[in-house]
Amino acid sequence: MGHPGVFRGSRFTFLVSEKPAYKAGVDGGYTADALSKIQSRYFKRYPVELAMDQEPTPEFLSSVDDEAPDEEQIEPDQDKLSPEEYIAEVERLKERTLLITIRKAVS
Repeated sequence: MGHPGVFRGSRFTFLVSEKPAYKAGVDGGYTADALSKIQSRYFKRYPVELAMDQEPTPEFLSSVDDEAPDEEQIEPDQDKLSPEEYIAEVERLKERTLLITIRKAVS
């Protein structure tokens, strides 16, 4: 029996539904662009802060706007935060970046 993978529930359903878009990208020679668009759509539905075993609400999923620009990561401003707050924000940003990298690698 093969490994069932890490994506379950609506995440799995979403990724399977994106197979035709990915195949079109491969066939059309724009694989990287197709994958980037799929990943953008995925992270709009399943924010990295959402645990992998947690499903978004149907209301949240129906409110997703694929045409909206992706949120930019804002670097913490050391001048506006206490040293402790700054360190905590830098660590949060590092962890978020790592989670995004991991999830992109397994998708």
